[in-house]
Amino acid sequence: MTRLSAAVVAVCLALLGPANPAAAASTIVDNATAGQFTAGADWGTSAWSAQRYGADYRFATPNTVASDAAWFRASIPAAGPHLVEVWYPADAGYNSATPFVVATADGTRSVTVDQRANGGRWVSLGTFTLAAGDYNVVGVSRWTSQPGYVVADAIRLTPSTGGAAFSLPLPRGALPRSEYDDPHHDYPAIDLPVGTGTPAYAVRAGTVTVIDDSLCGRGINLTGTDGAIYTYCHFSSWSVSNGASVGVGQQIGLTGNTGNSTGPHLHFGIRTGSTRRCPQNFLLAIYDGTTPPAASSLPTTGCFYASRTTEPVIPLG
Repeated sequence: MTRLSAAVVAVCLALLGPANPAAAASTIVDNATAGQFTAGADWGTSAWSAQRYGADYRFATPNTVASDAAWFRASIPAAGPHLVEVWYPADAGYNSATPFVVATADGTRSVTVDQRANGGRWVSLGTFTLAAGDYNVVGVSRWTSQPGYVVADAIRLTPSTGGAAFSLPLPRGALPRSEYDDPHHDYPAIDLPVGTGTPAYAVRAGTVTVIDDSLCGRGINLTGTDGAIYTYCHFSSWSVSNGASVGVGQQIGLTGNTGNSTGPHLHFGIRTGSTRRCPQNFLLAIYDGTTPPAASSLPTTGCFYASRTTEPVIPLG
């Protein structure tokens, strides 16, 4: 289901996050910030990696029995959407599926992060609605079945009221602009060639319906606040649960090669009702920083190679 070349698969991706850089109003909490970080006795302290934020960072071995989360505490002056970012050093010996827990206004949300890559920079977990008050906002859990240390270093919170209403479905540094203009095989959609484990983001706020079938594999139907359906396929894993409400730019899964797929990539489609729409103009506008056209105005032809072949069509869901 993809036109991937071996060279594309081998590209090393940089996780830069979908949102703009944080403004001066950001709140940064380091693991050494007095009174704003707590961790159990099994969490160690290290200054080994030069990618650390501040003087040191905390680490712990995985625990498949209990979460034993290390928590970053922050004072949120006003309730509302916030961009939540994390900083950690990366290493091949660290954990590839570290659970970060965000205490949102309507419950905790878990986002899985590969701490073997993209270290020494701010990494977006997504945009979440936070309640006002002084409380534990972001936790790093030990509850993972993957090997390697989980790491807690620093977090950054940025109010995003009035901010971007749209996000690319992948980290901006993952692909050049030209990939968002490519045609699909034989119906309105697009295949985005990225390696397994690349974060996939909600292109706009909405509600999630989980897909798990032989064609799409692990995927998501995101019903946007505009009523359109934004479909993601071939995840290696989900980052949100069925029925969850998500904010723009929030991580909803990790890309992969599940379902009817010949190589790791993200299949992305848009539909209004039962009508499939070409997503290319929508994605190009977001990449260029302009307001994308309404889903209902997107074309239904001109974005694929030919009429139906023997290849199955991803179901509408």
